[in-house]
Amino acid sequence: MRINNDNVTLRSMNKTTEDYQFVYHWCQNKEVYEWFEQRVLSYDEVVEKYRNKIDDTKQEILIIEYKNKPIGLLQFYKFENDINLSIEGNIYEYDLFIGDDEYLSKSIGVEVLNLIDNYLFNEKGASHIILRPFKRNIRAIKCYLKCGYRELSEYIGKNTLGEDEEYVVLIKENI
Repeated sequence: MRINNDNVTLRSMNKTTEDYQFVYHWCQNKEVYEWFEQRVLSYDEVVEKYRNKIDDTKQEILIIEYKNKPIGLLQFYKFENDINLSIEGNIYEYDLFIGDDEYLSKSIGVEVLNLIDNYLFNEKGASHIILRPFKRNIRAIKCYLKCGYRELSEYIGKNTLGEDEEYVVLIKENI
């Protein structure tokens, strides 16, 4: 899979040492693991986790490239409504991070969001897209609001360490 505009490309992650090295490198960055894993992953953990994710037909794992340089990761999948939202339709959800500090706060995230949102609405026929960042992840929430998402609700859930965490549920509708 390949989705792109002039600056940003979203391409399928491959089971290659190179792609695993990118993700491993990014997962060492506090700006990534604080929001994405809540801990540093070893190289073997990255390989195991993403090999399994690539094999899982329920989700797509994409490398984010900016001007042909890999800078982050995005994964999208059908929303399973495990938090009992009162919405119906063809609903998607995604998670992403920009793993290279050099590319943070440069509106690249806005480009990535607009690219994946257009793809999900136009190619996958999504009726809604749900995002669930930690409530304390102000930078991400500001970016999502800037891209047309609105706050739907909040809830307490478990992070990847099994600890309670406040989440914000954001929604964007295909209108």
